[in-house]
Amino acid sequence: MSKSTTITVSLDEDAYSVFQSASEIVSKAGIRVPTGQLVQTMINAEMSRLSAREIAHRFLKSIMKQVGVFSGQHPDDDEEDDTIPALSASRAE
Repeated sequence: MSKSTTITVSLDEDAYSVFQSASEIVSKAGIRVPTGQLVQTMINAEMSRLSAREIAHRFLKSIMKQVGVFSGQHPDDDEEDDTIPALSASRAE
């Protein structure tokens, strides 16, 4: 089962200008494509290149690393992307 979601992407000025330049090049070729649509197309291409599950696991590991630094936990970098890192239950007091 797949579920759809809506996302918002914030780009810095340099990244946005790259997409804007691409939009202008496409426009000169006679095809009008808004910059936002090019960003969406790129994100969709990346999502098809990497599975959504793999992206979600990488994100979870990244969050665990960042939070783990504060809580003393350190997830293994060597874990397979197919396994969800375990969270030990610790209570903030």
